Amino acid sequence: MQIFNRDKNDSNFVSSPFWQVDDNNKKNTIKKIFKQIFFFVKLSIFIFMLVMGLWGCSQASFDSTTSQNLNVGCGLEYGYQFGTTGDYNFDVQSSFNFGQYSTFTNWSMAYGPFYAFFIWPAAFFVTNFMYLTRNYWGGTNTLLSLFILLLFIRGTTLLLSLKSTFHNEKMLEIKNKISQINEKYKDLKDFKSRQMKQYEISNLYKKNKIKPFAAFQQMFLTMPIFLIIYRIVGIVRPIKNSVLFNIWSFSANPLTETFSNFNQGGWVYIFFLVIVMLGQFWSLKIPQILAKKRYNNISNVSSSVGSSFNKTKITQNIFIIVMCLIVVFSPCGVGVYWFLSGIFSIIQSYILHKILLNKKHANKKFKISFEF
Repeated sequence: MQIFNRDKNDSNFVSSPFWQVDDNNKKNTIKKIFKQIFFFVKLSIFIFMLVMGLWGCSQASFDSTTSQNLNVGCGLEYGYQFGTTGDYNFDVQSSFNFGQYSTFTNWSMAYGPFYAFFIWPAAFFVTNFMYLTRNYWGGTNTLLSLFILLLFIRGTTLLLSLKSTFHNEKMLEIKNKISQINEKYKDLKDFKSRQMKQYEISNLYKKNKIKPFAAFQQMFLTMPIFLIIYRIVGIVRPIKNSVLFNIWSFSANPLTETFSNFNQGGWVYIFFLVIVMLGQFWSLKIPQILAKKRYNNISNVSSSVGSSFNKTKITQNIFIIVMCLIVVFSPCGVGVYWFLSGIFSIIQSYILHKILLNKKHANKKFKISFEF
């Protein structure tokens, strides 16, 4: 039997029987199924991270069994069971009576899912790594363990941060197009014109696959990360006993040490605050400077792009102030982590800047679809 391929517009065209499925339709169906599965998986992850973040925040405020105290032997502490190592720096049983005291030595749901799924793995790694490197000088084993933990955490969220960066890049690319739409409807205030303006902007976003709420995705993941670091610095026994370079205690509060013990060596924490704050400042400032270098020509063409940079600058300045306040009122271990995280962000921003510049020079810019 001979089969002829005919155009569907041909009057004599006869479609294939229903049991013969077109390969393209089959591929599209499979693709849609995988897209739906991926969407629900991603949604489930975001909901889980949001719930865990809120759970961790509420525990820190209302759950007395997980109260954090920077003094050794106080509050909830994680470490080895008493007698495991014979080292007071690692074994979490204490003969001192400082009031409420709880130990957290093994994986358990006793303190809730946030501690079971987030705090315990991080604390387990840090404690074991610090014990293996306990002979390192001046708390450098603690510094190294936090650095490795940073690499793991940032590595697991790297895909999301890259996606967020490229999303922001595409947003900057279409700013000039959005300004044209705004200019077109500037003097038209009637309902139909406003509706058409909104339709064209949303259509521009849709064609370029831009999601207005994509910026919040990274926030849902970074909130539990901050809580993890904040909690392990305050509950992991060997971290609380560490003194970085024999100068700055990981468990000490920089502000308290500066004002309460200034004459007894607390003044050295001023240098710690300056170093950490400068690291945070440049980690947020350098990506903005690099973005201006990539879009120095566009900012001259459209005022909306310039205003976008100004808004970003204001937002980042507010974030810098907030981060500085967090560092001031948090243990030094949190400040060390944020400093290392800032260095990581600077390196990542520079590498992405070079990649994006190479794409532009190779005429591989993002394809921007714009139709009236």
